[in-house]
Amino acid sequence: MWFMTNQKLGGSALGLQRILGLGSYQTAWSWLHKMRCAMVRPGRERLTGCVEVDETYVGGHEEGVSGRKTKTKSIVVIAAEENGRGIGRIRLQRIPDVSAASLIPFVQEAVQPGSVVHTDGWGGYNDLGAKGYTHKVTNINLYAARWPATKTPGQP
Repeated sequence: MWFMTNQKLGGSALGLQRILGLGSYQTAWSWLHKMRCAMVRPGRERLTGCVEVDETYVGGHEEGVSGRKTKTKSIVVIAAEENGRGIGRIRLQRIPDVSAASLIPFVQEAVQPGSVVHTDGWGGYNDLGAKGYTHKVTNINLYAARWPATKTPGQP
């Protein structure tokens, strides 16, 4: 425990193996994994206040796939407390898809009811208001966000 808490990045299995003189990297990795699991509080407090929720895809470029579809990428949903101009506490979870059946349970587990949940316009978040949250939606025009100095299509 001393090794993990006194390392800048939480320690590595290789470092633990060296410190304890373990013969097996696998044993050190196993111990480190068990200690990290023990350090997570299952009943930790949920995020409160204004919380931004969005999903992202982890993995490389997929040919022939667009939008919120994926063949091989992992989908991770993220909730972050808005803390002035910065970010407060966060929660992350891998989910199977971006449906309401996956997104809403994550929000219910990660965010205290009564909080303001700020999302994009994705339909998977539509039921948040009925679940006890104040749902704030921001639709983003991707064309304008990428090229703000140019005219959007269809404008003179």
